[in-house]
Amino acid sequence: MNEELDEIFRMSALELREKVRKREVSAPELAKAYLARIATADSDIGAFVTVDHAFTLAAAEAAQRRIDAGEDLPLAGVPYALKDLTDTAGMLTTYGSRMRKNNVPTLDAAVARRLREAGGIPLGKTNTPEFGNRATTAFGLFPPTRNPWDFDKIAGGSSGGSAAAVAACMTPLAEGSDGGGSIRVPASCCGVVGIKPSRGRVSSAPYFNPRGGLITHGPIARTVADAALMLDVMAGYEAGDTYYAPPPAQSFLASTRVDPPRLRIGMLVTSDQWIDPEVVAAVEQTGALLQSMGHTVGEAKVDLTGLGAIFRVMCHSESAANDLGDPAEFSDPFSAWCAERGKRWSAVDYIKATEELFGRGRDIISRMADWDCIILPTVALIPPQLDTFLAVTERASDDDLAYIPFTYPFNISGQPALSLPMGWSSSGLPIGVQFVGQPYGEALIIALAAEVERAAPWAAKYPAHPREGAGSAARAG
Repeated sequence: MNEELDEIFRMSALELREKVRKREVSAPELAKAYLARIATADSDIGAFVTVDHAFTLAAAEAAQRRIDAGEDLPLAGVPYALKDLTDTAGMLTTYGSRMRKNNVPTLDAAVARRLREAGGIPLGKTNTPEFGNRATTAFGLFPPTRNPWDFDKIAGGSSGGSAAAVAACMTPLAEGSDGGGSIRVPASCCGVVGIKPSRGRVSSAPYFNPRGGLITHGPIARTVADAALMLDVMAGYEAGDTYYAPPPAQSFLASTRVDPPRLRIGMLVTSDQWIDPEVVAAVEQTGALLQSMGHTVGEAKVDLTGLGAIFRVMCHSESAANDLGDPAEFSDPFSAWCAERGKRWSAVDYIKATEELFGRGRDIISRMADWDCIILPTVALIPPQLDTFLAVTERASDDDLAYIPFTYPFNISGQPALSLPMGWSSSGLPIGVQFVGQPYGEALIIALAAEVERAAPWAAKYPAHPREGAGSAARAG
């Protein structure tokens, strides 16, 4: 691959948008370059599961016609990827399951429509565990997604395909969804930026938001500004939405350009689960950096423990709702086990769990009242081996929750949270630090994250290029 093309793949979404606007490259040319990149770079990673060249090039040509007509498009010609849980009209969307291996939606999810209408170019669908059930992107319909920094390690889940694709420069932007950490966990594992917005910030239309509003869509990118740009496009009310976040005073992208005021930042590094000392060190180093930048940093006393059992009532119930027939039809035995467990819960169990979870969510928000933001680990461990989460029954649930004790509480509280690549393990793997804001406080934590990015830039660090020429792991159309 020549140096000029290699440089394009390392450009930010904002830089690519500028090149398209200046007519230095066309949207179709950019799309073709990224499709070629996926074909050569994804064979060792398995980030993409569906790549439809005709679909992508048609979208690129349509966007270019709008650009040529003078439309000011937020994502003018910028490529992006969609998670394989996100319905995309006319493109195979399998949910990582044999049950939907031939599913081609006729309707777009609202986020898919918004990204396309903004002039972005959909490159394809990224890998997910079946129905997003795991914190690793494995055991679904397709082979596992490997971490671009070490192919023997997990990419995280359930948006692991999206995070790996961004880290390996196969797309500048990728959409993820997050019901317990599924954007932030892979962002941490792969060394990229992932934002879980506030409840109601991004619509789940045309579908109802399952798990009582715990799940949301959000952006994954290499830089805070790119993630903010994507969130600006994704955010907004759709008719009939159950939850609604008030619009920000200015765009999220604008928030990245001005340093926030000096903030009160709480630091939390304790849990009822074991935390790798290298993860703790990354959080403490981030606290020291923030202190040196003039922010006030202190110990936060926020109780995130004791939520797992009731959280699983909602997750298992959702799995039962996905049971479309014979348990043998599930791609992952763990999905079948979750569905079977979910069938045991009554409506009363579900309602009680919902009430208890949201009561605890109120408590989390109340205990954060003294802080503008808290920092804490994204995940408890550095990325483990690819086969770490092999267990099928109760052990798999326990392993998942022990890995993500710092993420799913904020799906419960509905607060905005983002993961930044703030450290490196002794073995050279990325470590994410999570920033959590007050309800509807995305603008503030995005501004803070952008300030941190300027003080300790990480975007120029790339994983070694994957081996090329072995053939694409993606399903080509």
